[in-house]
Formats: sequence, C-alpha cells, structure tokens
Amino acid sequence: MEKGDIITLAVGLVIVLVIAVLANPQYLSNIKSIGKQPTPVPTTAPLPVPTVVHLTPTTTYVKPTPIPVVPDTPPYRITYTNNPFQYPVFKIPENMQRFGASDIISHEQEWVPFAFVEGKQGGLTQNFSVPYPLWVINTTIISKTNPQYGRFQMALCNKANGIIIEGDEIFNEGTSYRLVQVSNTDMYMIISTAYLDGYYISLEAPRNYYDKYRPK
Repeated sequence: MEKGDIITLAVGLVIVLVIAVLANPQYLSNIKSIGKQPTPVPTTAPLPVPTVVHLTPTTTYVKPTPIPVVPDTPPYRITYTNNPFQYPVFKIPENMQRFGASDIISHEQEWVPFAFVEGKQGGLTQNFSVPYPLWVINTTIISKTNPQYGRFQMALCNKANGIIIEGDEIFNEGTSYRLVQVSNTDMYMIISTAYLDGYYISLEAPRNYYDKYRPK
C-alpha cells in the first residue's frame, strides 16, 4: 500500500470518528469517564428509634372527712309533782285489765333510753313530752319482801284533757313493755304501788328514731 493511500485511510477514519461523536455526544462522556473512580455515594446513618415510656397514672387517695359521732344523751329523770290535784285525772282507773298483757317488742333493734322514772311509792309525775313517733315504756318491778302481794299500776295521761293514752299493771315481780305512738304532746303518769321494793320505768326509742328526732 502506498503512503498516500495510508494517509487517505487515516483521514477517512478521523472524519468517521468526528461524525460519530457529533451524532452521539454521549460517547464522548463515556470516553471521559473511563479510568475515573466512581464518586462514592454518601451513606445515611439510620435515625435512632425513640423510646416510648409508658407512665402508670398514680391514684391519689383522698381520705374522707370523718363524720363526728354525737354521743347519746344520758336519760333524764322524770320526777313527781307536789300538786297532783292540778291535773284533770289523778286516780288510777278501776278497770286496768282492758290494757291487756305486755306488748311484744323487737329485740333485734337497739332501744335507746332517753328518760326514766324510779322509786318505791306511787304518785303523779311532772309533765313531759316525747319527740319520737314510736317509743316504749319498759317497766321492771322488784318485790322480794312480799312477792305474793306485789302490784304495780301505771296510767299515761294527756295533760290537756286527762285522756288515758296507755296503761299497765304488773303483779308480783317482772317486766312489762308498752308501745306508745304519741309524740310532741304534754303527758304525765299516774303510778300506784303496793308491797314493792322498787320499780324502774325506762322510756326508750328505736335507734333510727332516736338519731333522727332527738333534740339537737
């Protein structure tokens, strides 16, 4: 091959290469990148996972304010009057049997004494009033000296008109109960005794009535 032919061939190759680069410029970029090290991709560190703390709610205990307990009032004594003739009725009725035997009370509930009468001889008591809608006359007589002759009689009277509200009669020794449902009324007792060593009359109210209606 002649020297001129070689030059012609080389010029032709150059022209072809230039045309190829002009038609596909990305080849030039690929050629430039040959031999270069790839740019390292920065590594992103993982974000820390937040720690969830579960707080247990604390229950605040509030101590309730204690309700003050009012103690029971000691029972008061009902005394006798010095002027029995000022009352509309001052004698025990002749027919005491009409009041019957002792009433039956429930011993499952508490009965609170609020007044009492005690002694050996009879008489008429002073006026008194009871605030409780239901209460009981609890009477116990003692007759050790002559028990066969012992006798106790009682009449509960309305002070305004002398009407007998309740009555009781006990022979020898023993205890009797009389339920009364009269309240906020002036009353008095007529008491007659014979051959007794003593008697004790306790006026008592059920606990629920006592706490609700007791004088403040």
